[in-house]
Amino acid sequence: MFCVAICDDDEILCAQLERTLEPYIENESIKADVFYSGEKLYDALSNGQHYDLIFLDIELPFMNGVDLGNKIRTELENERTHIVYISAKQAYAMELFAVRPMNFLVKPISGKAVIENVERAMRLSEMYDSFFEFKFGKEYFRIPYGDILYFESSNRKIQIHTKYGTKESYGRINALAKKVPPNFVRIHHSYLVNRMYVTYWKSEEILLTGMISLPVSQAYRKSVGRFLFQSER
Repeated sequence: MFCVAICDDDEILCAQLERTLEPYIENESIKADVFYSGEKLYDALSNGQHYDLIFLDIELPFMNGVDLGNKIRTELENERTHIVYISAKQAYAMELFAVRPMNFLVKPISGKAVIENVERAMRLSEMYDSFFEFKFGKEYFRIPYGDILYFESSNRKIQIHTKYGTKESYGRINALAKKVPPNFVRIHHSYLVNRMYVTYWKSEEILLTGMISLPVSQAYRKSVGRFLFQSER
């Protein structure tokens, strides 16, 4: 079952999000829990509760959404939970990079945006549990997409940089870009990057988890910016 957490100190908004998710809850495809403070959600996560998706308010009192998101990524070492930030303001973009959120919703939030983000998170979770499969020499490999930081193209070879090391495959990055999950973004003619590991971006450079620095070519700067800074109502 796909588990969703809603964390906001606004009880009316929480009830609105729950009502939007009712069709999924009733057919038992989604389980939704509500938290009115960041501390309560953090306690649940620390005690082993897993959520596939968290709708997380930024302006929570005491432990705010940015601090909680950083704790999820660093202290709990959780890269798999998708985080959708919600806020009445749009001025948080750079602060959120280290948390690597899936999206950012500006209040008031439409039911359509909520459903679109739930369905996107469900698709991404399914895709990240799928594998990038390839053969190199006499060896055959299956690597979960969720473990891949980025792909690098060099001549007719593709280097697959993962959390656990690097593998090589034959292929072209243009063809690869058409088959990877939608959370991968082309930043250069040689690089495809997994958004969930992006910690910092400026026009000509991206940093990934582990302080990996990659160049962003001029041809891709606008599309990378749109991809990383998307926000919806």
